[in-house]
Amino acid sequence: MMSLRKKGALPPVYPNGWFALLDSDQINIQQVKYVTAMGENFAVFRSSNGNINILDAYCPHLGANMAIGGVVRGNNLQCPFHGWKFDGTDGKCVNKIQQNDCPDDTILTKTSVKKWESFEANGFIFVWYHSENEKPSWYPPRDEMISNWTYRGRSEHYVNAHVQDIPENGADVAHLSVLHGDMALGGQYAAQANTSLWNILGNHKWKAEWKADKDQWHLSKLKLEHKLKVFKNFVIFQMNVTADQIGPGLVILNFKTSFGPMKLVQTVTPVEPLIQKVVHRVYCPIYLSLYASILLFMESVMFERDVVIWNHKKYIEKPLASKQESTLLAHRKWYKQFYSANSPTFSFRKETIDW
Repeated sequence: MMSLRKKGALPPVYPNGWFALLDSDQINIQQVKYVTAMGENFAVFRSSNGNINILDAYCPHLGANMAIGGVVRGNNLQCPFHGWKFDGTDGKCVNKIQQNDCPDDTILTKTSVKKWESFEANGFIFVWYHSENEKPSWYPPRDEMISNWTYRGRSEHYVNAHVQDIPENGADVAHLSVLHGDMALGGQYAAQANTSLWNILGNHKWKAEWKADKDQWHLSKLKLEHKLKVFKNFVIFQMNVTADQIGPGLVILNFKTSFGPMKLVQTVTPVEPLIQKVVHRVYCPIYLSLYASILLFMESVMFERDVVIWNHKKYIEKPLASKQESTLLAHRKWYKQFYSANSPTFSFRKETIDW
């Protein structure tokens, strides 16, 4: 069904930046995992010293996938096929194999696999992707509160959309009252929520502002004011949210509520050109543990309303944007800087089969 959907004139499918491959707690010491993203094949492993290393998954010898059956030896990853070992810090082959069917030592010492820049922060393992092979010009921040607070759970969704659609949602202020005005308990679909008993009892009111950071080009900020009203008029809950967009695939949402503060970390990773893996992890002071779990549930319901739209929408290169939607156009201009000359583009080709 996805192949039949009109996709529109799409921007490049893989922006340059840091993208999450795994949650930190998904990989143990001396464990290796195979991850595919941005059209690449990664072997992600945690060395005996606890550090994360990321190499190309395929051994240059005979093409075995070192993340499937491979073994972590100290700081090295050993191929399961012929035992070649590669240093996680630079990708170089480190062993000398004395066997009749293997190359001589000179060839081995000149052999290497690609080493990918990695960074671990805020409960995630990130890889640096750049279509021009440039070194990282910025890094995700390490949030001390996330390190000290209690982790209360996660959600994971796969979205059939362009990677840009998801962060662009934050700058689309106009959609909040339509898609997210009805109570989360009303359901996943906004149309259903509009006719439910929950919508009669209460609804959400939103006020939003999005701006690009003037000093750091890879940052932008969304400020949200939220009120929960019952019987249309009475405010029973209010909170302020600041969402810091950090590059193309990371958002840290800071919640200030009448009960206390919380944080939600969102990562967006292109698994394929039009398939995005979106993960949310929530953190809070221990006394807000129950409330944070409720927040994660409510956020998931609201997010799934967006997913329904994303899974079936067409990308419009030049939207008929109203004055209120000028921030959406500003966000597109800001996000465009994460593409470069060699950023991969999406091409759809119909093929015929000759019998």
